[in-house]
Amino acid sequence: MTLASLFVLCRFVHFAAVMLVFGVSVFSALLSPQRLFPLLTRDSSRMLLLSVWFSALSALLMLAIQAGQMGDGWNDTWRWSIWWAVLGTTFGEAWRWHLGFCFLTLFALFIPAAKRINLLALCSALLLINMAFIGHAAIHEGIMGILHRFNHSLHLLSAGYWFGSLLPLLVCLRYLTQPQWRDDAVTTLIRFSWWGHVAVALVIITGITNNLIILGHWPLDIDSVYQRLLLIKISLVALMALVAVINRYFIVPAMRAKPKFAQCGLVAACWIELVLGGAVLLLVSLFATFAPV
Repeated sequence: MTLASLFVLCRFVHFAAVMLVFGVSVFSALLSPQRLFPLLTRDSSRMLLLSVWFSALSALLMLAIQAGQMGDGWNDTWRWSIWWAVLGTTFGEAWRWHLGFCFLTLFALFIPAAKRINLLALCSALLLINMAFIGHAAIHEGIMGILHRFNHSLHLLSAGYWFGSLLPLLVCLRYLTQPQWRDDAVTTLIRFSWWGHVAVALVIITGITNNLIILGHWPLDIDSVYQRLLLIKISLVALMALVAVINRYFIVPAMRAKPKFAQCGLVAACWIELVLGGAVLLLVSLFATFAPV
C-alpha cells in the first residue's frame, strides 16, 4: 500500500470515528430522556471507547503519513525532525489543535460517565470544526476564507449528527419492544427526527454552497476525476435523504398500526443509511486528495 492510499484510508477512519463520537455523545446527552440516558450510555460505551481511540490513533497516523510524503517515503514517517517540519506547515498549524482536541477526548474517557458525555460532545464538535481548516476549505483567505470555513464547519457538524447518530439510534430502537421503556424510546426518536430534519437540510444547503465556493459552478465536467467523484457523492447523499424521508413519513407513522413491521423498517433504513454514509465518507476521503478542478 502506498502512503497516498494509506492517507485516504486514515482520513476515512478518522472522519467516521469522530462523527461517531459526536453522534453517540449528542444522541445520549441531548436526545434521550433522563430515565433512558444511563441505559443508552451503558449500551454505547464500547462503541464510544473504540471510536475515541480510533480517532486519536488515526490522527497521529495521518501526521506520520504526511511526514513520509513530505520526506523521502516510509523511512521518514516516524522521523521526529520531519514531524516538526510538517507541524510548521499550514496543515500542521491546524493539526496541532486537532491533536490537542484528540488528547482531550482521550482524557474524557477517565472521568465519570455523566460528565464524560458532555465533554466528548464538545471535543468531537471541536474536532469536526477543526477539519474545516484543512484541505479544500482552507484554500481561500480573507472574508471568503472565513465564510467558507464557517459553512464547512456547519456541513461537518450536521453530517456528523446525521451519520454519527445512526448506530445509537439502532441501540435505542431495541427499547421500543420493552413496555417500561417504550415511551422514553419514542420521545428520543421524536427528538432525533426533529433535529434530523435540520441536519439533513443543513447538509444539503452547506454542501451545495461548498461546491459553488470551491468550483464556482455545479460539477458538470465528467472528464475531471474530482468532479466525477463529487457527482457520485451528491447522488449517494440524495439517496440517503430519500431513505430518511421514507423512514420519517412512511415507516414511522406505521408504528401504531404495524409496530413490528415499522420497527423492522426503521432498522433496515438505518443500516442502508449507514452503508451509504460510509460510502460518502470514503469518497470524500478520496477526492479530497485531488485538485478541485
